[in-house]
Amino acid sequence: MANASSKKIAAANTKTLANLQIGLVAVNAIYLLWRVFYHWASLTKTEGFFYIVTTGLTGLFYSILKSSGTPSYAADGTLRSSGDDLNSEGLTAYMFDIIYVTWFVDITTAFISSKFWYTYLVIPGYALYKGLPFIMSFLGRGGGGGGAGNEADNADQSGKSKRQQKMEKRGGKVKYVR
Repeated sequence: MANASSKKIAAANTKTLANLQIGLVAVNAIYLLWRVFYHWASLTKTEGFFYIVTTGLTGLFYSILKSSGTPSYAADGTLRSSGDDLNSEGLTAYMFDIIYVTWFVDITTAFISSKFWYTYLVIPGYALYKGLPFIMSFLGRGGGGGGAGNEADNADQSGKSKRQQKMEKRGGKVKYVR
């Protein structure tokens, strides 16, 4: 029973990878059949370049997900490793998101309008949305209460912490260690 969790993860990963492969084949077949073969005259070099680059990135992400999420079995058929959990958060989820955005863009540019390539701006926009507070905290501009800013400025100007300033006011000895 201790291996039940690993078996569930392996089964979920196998199903997820199979669905991902079906989606990749279906979306690219639809795009190629409709946009490239049927509407060849409306396909520009720029759109062809975008399609090749985005399909290449999608293929790269699929291969990364497949290599990390494929379960491995021993010769006797027992589960050796379930692979990484493809339902986890973090980079795995972001790779799935980029694959899904690519599928959306491929289908909409094939059937509706080439202006749907601008949908890719959602990806760096989301990265800025998630990363800007993190970057601002390193630059010293993240958060902070209203009145506490003056006290913090005083401590920063003298180079001493609040505790050190209090100890000096009391007349106690302060040992500075670096």
